[in-house]
Amino acid sequence: MVASAAAGGPHQPNLPVGHAEEDRALRSWRFWLVAVLVGIGAGLGAGALMTILHAVQHVAYGYRRGDFQTGVRQGPPWRRVVVLMGAGVVLGSAWVLLRRVGGPVRGLDEAVWEHEGRLRPLVTAANALLQIVAVGAGATLGREGAPKELGAGLASGLCDRAGLTHTQRRVLVACGAGAGMAAVYNVPLGGALFASEVLLGSLALPVVVPALSTAAVATGVSWLILPDRPTYHVGHLLLSASLTAWAVVVGLLAGLLGAALVLLVGWAKARATQGTRALGTIVVAFVAVGAVAIVLPEVLGNGKDVTQLALSGALGVPLVAAVVLVRPLATAACLRSGAVGGLFTPTLTVGALAGTLAGRACEAFLPHEPVACFALIGAAALLSGAMQSPVASVVLVVELTHSGLSLLVPIVLAAAGATALSRVLVPASLYTAAGWWRADHTSEPGRDDRGHRPR
Repeated sequence: MVASAAAGGPHQPNLPVGHAEEDRALRSWRFWLVAVLVGIGAGLGAGALMTILHAVQHVAYGYRRGDFQTGVRQGPPWRRVVVLMGAGVVLGSAWVLLRRVGGPVRGLDEAVWEHEGRLRPLVTAANALLQIVAVGAGATLGREGAPKELGAGLASGLCDRAGLTHTQRRVLVACGAGAGMAAVYNVPLGGALFASEVLLGSLALPVVVPALSTAAVATGVSWLILPDRPTYHVGHLLLSASLTAWAVVVGLLAGLLGAALVLLVGWAKARATQGTRALGTIVVAFVAVGAVAIVLPEVLGNGKDVTQLALSGALGVPLVAAVVLVRPLATAACLRSGAVGGLFTPTLTVGALAGTLAGRACEAFLPHEPVACFALIGAAALLSGAMQSPVASVVLVVELTHSGLSLLVPIVLAAAGATALSRVLVPASLYTAAGWWRADHTSEPGRDDRGHRPR
């Protein structure tokens, strides 16, 4: 049931009772000034971070042109171990020092839900820089984590300077994170939905309007540095009845896989090594990833290029199966060691590859379907199940490819099925997994009897 924000006022269908204070924020000029500044800063920050990412990749693996996977393959296999060993030593030392000097680095979900959006801007910015260097060196983490944290940290600092309320800061910190994601992937709508649906757990107007505005500003500003084109290139795709039926089944499989990923990530992040011991565990984890990459270079980095290969149908079934198995374990190893990074692109990659694998297994029933159809549906389904955000996941997949609208029905069916089943199996998402795991195993206070915060 919905009601007005103010007692006795008219009913507003898009304004639930719990958003009265957020609605008042929309009438504050300070709120909107900060929102615009956050969008500008997130856009410029995303561009700067991507410049650093590409520079690290080129220097680390000694290539000048082409994508990351091609550059890695051009160099000798031993270089993958050496690069990640060096990155482990440097970044591990930096993370240990940062945490000793600046204190624990809060995750976005923790900051938004438990600390009223309060972040330490300088510590958050330093952590974002370390994350992007780690991804450039080949750690199996997402590149979007850094711009999200940079945008959120900027929002927190500006809110404090502008004297905004706790509620306004909480909303704008989530919007800053969504703006960073929007800018780095050129997905303004998807970034806004990530902020509202994933981080704030609401699609009410007082949340969606600032999220859309901030993401749009950030995306436009990022075009000064980053290209205005889709992240992934996909040809024209056609819908069929058999593909729609296949999507329903794949959605359920993705729900199982999504729940497994949430458990894996929850365990890894909740048990992440703390203190000075993190230096050793980060080095060991990074070296292990480098050693695996000697025979399976597709395990390196955030997975963007591997996803493109899957969408193009350029990967054989044995290789796809190997990467689906190894990449989640490599990501968990990095997180368990004490390293920090994004989870969106690694999850998208595993979903695209799992969808490809499921499609290839059913080629006798779907003989004429392009592999890209399987990959897109699988990516949207796994994102939905793992992030518990079907609307944002569907929109992100469409925006990332500027394609997929013709497959909207099977994509939505797969996303809905994956979300429902995953939620039944594990009442948490990738972004609340650590808190849920700790609560489930340590009876941590502050959460409900199922171990997760209300969303």
